[in-house]
Amino acid sequence: MKEDYKEIVNKLEEHIELEEKSIREYSKVLSKIESKVLKEFLRGILIDSIAHRELLKAIINVLNKVSKEKFVIEAEKIPMKREDIAEIVKTLKEHIKTEERTVRDLLSIAEKVEIYPLRETLRTLFEDEVRHHTVLKNIIRVFEEYSERA
Repeated sequence: MKEDYKEIVNKLEEHIELEEKSIREYSKVLSKIESKVLKEFLRGILIDSIAHRELLKAIINVLNKVSKEKFVIEAEKIPMKREDIAEIVKTLKEHIKTEERTVRDLLSIAEKVEIYPLRETLRTLFEDEVRHHTVLKNIIRVFEEYSERA
């Protein structure tokens, strides 16, 4: 691992610990919340925390093996046929295209909601979806580049 990534990895590992603590704490209090609405919101945040932890683990795994060449080599371990890759890419692209139509509406919907916490949650969902699409586009690019070399 590059020396300058050690500090980054350490910080990310600290963040994973924080996410894991949050997951434990949210799980504990979830059963104590009687309000169905608040319980659903907290469950959504719990699920996000789990997703954040897993994404951080993936990033750390890459940084621990870091170099662009090693990342490319890791990506080349995609044990799939061209047809499978094409299907994955097609599915991911269709997902993005389908969601982009509805995600655009989230902001305009959010502006119509007068309850501040709900409006801000809708805005956050929009931002999350935009970030998800960026990650999905990067995954598509990895598959497409691999497919071109295969």
